[in-house]
Amino acid sequence: MKSVYDYKDYRRYILDYYSEQKKFTGFSWRDFAKAAGFGSPVYLKIVCDGKNGLSKGARAAVAKAMGLEGYEAEYFAMLVDYAHAKTSEQKQKALEKMNEILATNRVGTIERELFQYYSTWFHSTIRELAASVTDASPEKLAELCQWAVSPEVIADSLKFLTQKQFLRKSTTKGQFVQGKKSISTGKLATSVLTVRNLHRQMGELALKSLDDVPVSERNFSTITLGLTREAYETIVEELSNFRKKIVALAAHDPQTERVYEINMQLFPLSKKLPADIQKFRGAKPRKNRNPK
Repeated sequence: MKSVYDYKDYRRYILDYYSEQKKFTGFSWRDFAKAAGFGSPVYLKIVCDGKNGLSKGARAAVAKAMGLEGYEAEYFAMLVDYAHAKTSEQKQKALEKMNEILATNRVGTIERELFQYYSTWFHSTIRELAASVTDASPEKLAELCQWAVSPEVIADSLKFLTQKQFLRKSTTKGQFVQGKKSISTGKLATSVLTVRNLHRQMGELALKSLDDVPVSERNFSTITLGLTREAYETIVEELSNFRKKIVALAAHDPQTERVYEINMQLFPLSKKLPADIQKFRGAKPRKNRNPK
């Protein structure tokens, strides 16, 4: 069975533990509940089905029943906190604690690295700038940033980026090359919350640019339109293809004159319209009179 450190869903970990034990012994939900001190023989099954949660006392008992101690038990508790969090701030706090435990316990994962990479807007900016200039000293990079970032903060960013191989030092002093041309979160379990925080930061910078950046150096446009779910899915796919084309275009550009951010948003401005009040715009779609 995988380590608890490989999980971001405590219910999945409990279920995998149960399945592993049941495979080799006559382990049952009743046995599991008894080991954790619960009166109901199916309580943990109900928890795994998402119909109930774990209190602080219960999570400690379940961790002990699964043989988790020290950092592992603490990490499991944070998994529960993350799942039960009511706000983004609470989720962020639990996620930060989980990554702190991983770091303290010397557990290296790509999720933890990307969590830190996407925690602030300037890591990605410094990664692009450092690979684009001949003098990538913290002082020079601080001068080139559109919004104020201190040389000390940039020095820490460069250290992180090189340690995690987002950047590599060139043979020429003061120069860097990128470890990879593009970075993606893929389907990491923590990506939703982590990237959400980055999107919020980039959105705030976009608002600042309306006042701080001349119109000739930025491009803003908006479209408001009514859609069906099918049309929405099609547009999302087109946006994905468009994003890939932009990345390919940038990858083939031999030089960098300036670092840009492209934000693409597609979000609802209304609630879903009930079917009985919807009307067709223009001609109604034809029905297939000869269905196969």
